[in-house]
Formats: sequence, structure tokens, C-alpha cells
Amino acid sequence: MTDLARSRRLGFTILRIGLMVCVGLAIYVKLSENRLIFYPSRKLNGAPRVPFENVAFTADDGTRLSGWLIPFKESSQVFVISHGNAGNIGDRYEMGEFVHRQFRTNVFMYDYRGYGASDGSPSESGLYSDLQGALLYMRSRGFDNDNTFLIGQSLGTAVVVDVATREQVAGIILEAPFTSVAAVARKIVHVPIGFLFSTRFDSLSKIREVKAPVVVIHATNDPVIPFELGLQLFKAIVGPKKMFSIDGPFHEGVMSEMKPAEISEIRAFLLSPTK
Repeated sequence: MTDLARSRRLGFTILRIGLMVCVGLAIYVKLSENRLIFYPSRKLNGAPRVPFENVAFTADDGTRLSGWLIPFKESSQVFVISHGNAGNIGDRYEMGEFVHRQFRTNVFMYDYRGYGASDGSPSESGLYSDLQGALLYMRSRGFDNDNTFLIGQSLGTAVVVDVATREQVAGIILEAPFTSVAAVARKIVHVPIGFLFSTRFDSLSKIREVKAPVVVIHATNDPVIPFELGLQLFKAIVGPKKMFSIDGPFHEGVMSEMKPAEISEIRAFLLSPTK
């Protein structure tokens, strides 16, 4: 066999192996996609240490969901919190307490389908339906659109951005946001494999449609979502906006690391009648 023939044979072998690896990776992603994105837990590991109400409501598609309403009787405003991809609201009760205390408003924390005591299994479209159901429930409790604010944490930022393109709200806080699942996947494995996912959570393509004022909060050394993805999303916002860069290796809960003056700035930007 000539050297040319050997080179061609080696080239075809490498190509064949490469194709097999690509096919195998595609099959793995398709079979494991939900497990790679969603990490729900049924066990609630905590609860607010202030008075709260256990709530049962339904998503827009009728799926039964659960949540906690932390009342603030002196306020007609409510923050609806959409959490990240792991655990459930029981892991984030301190966040609910923090928002309740710092913003002096009602707070509604809820679990997506498949998380905590909520029925069903998580999916991209399902999570959008869950937040739309939460907003409908808030309206049934007397909170109108002009007094309803959204907070998204990590994965929840993509849920908030999508729903805010269709639902009128008074303001939005995005904590550790990202541009899309594809962008996060590329940052993690340094290979452009995002096209293999059918789950998109593509906030970058939607954020220009959001009309409400937006606050972006991102840690400069976020260990999960690179700061640059949050900055890229912030730059694409066309309406009123503010960004806070927090030094340190924080992800969800980075808002609680902010200085009192920064929290006051958010209050003035979002809650002021003259914003």
C-alpha cells in the first residue's frame, strides 16, 4: 500500500470515528436534555421565617402548581420570583425574606412544574406557562399589572424575559441572566454544541420586545453563568435599564450581596411613581 493510500485510509477512519462521536453526542443530548438543564427537587428544605401563605394555583395550561405568598399589608405591589434550575423554593426562602424586607412589598415565590409540590415535569414551554399562571393568580388576588414586578434568577431570567414580551408588568430584575442555552453550553464545554438542544431559552432574541424597566444584577466572577453573557443581554435592552456589577464569585442570591445604596437605587428606579 502506498503512502498516499495509507493517508487516505487514515483520513477516512478519522472521519468515520468523528461522525460516530457526533452521532453519539447528539443521541446523548436528545435522551438526556431535560436532565442536563433541569435539576428539580421535591423536598422542601426550608420555609420563610416571616408570616406566609401556602398557595395552590394553576399554570396557564392547567397544571397544578404551588407557591408561597409573603404578605406586606401596607403595600399594593408584589414581586413574583422565578427561581433557577435546581432545587425549589425551599432553598430560596431567604431570598423571599430579603425582597420582602428591602422593598417592603408582597412577595410571591412559586415552584415550576416538577419542582417542590408542583405537579408535572419541567420543560421550556411549561415554565413559560407556569409564570403566566402565576401572573393570572396574582391578578385574582388584586395585584394589577402596574403593581406587579418580576424577579428572575439564573434560568428564571429566561422565563421572565419570555413572558414579559407578552404580559405587561411594572418592572423586572434579572439576577445572573444569560443570552441562551447554546451560549452557556459553549462557555462550559468550549465547543459549539448548543444546536443539539431543542431547549433554547433564547433571551437575546426576545429582550428587545420587553417594554418594562429592567435591572440586571450579575457577579463579575459568577461560577455558573459568565458575567459577559449578562452584560451582552443588558446591552441588547432597548428600554429603561440599569446594571449592577457585583465583585465576587456569586450566582443566585447575588442581590443579597449588594450595598444598601445599590438596593435604594433599585427601589427608586423600579418602585418610584415617577420612574
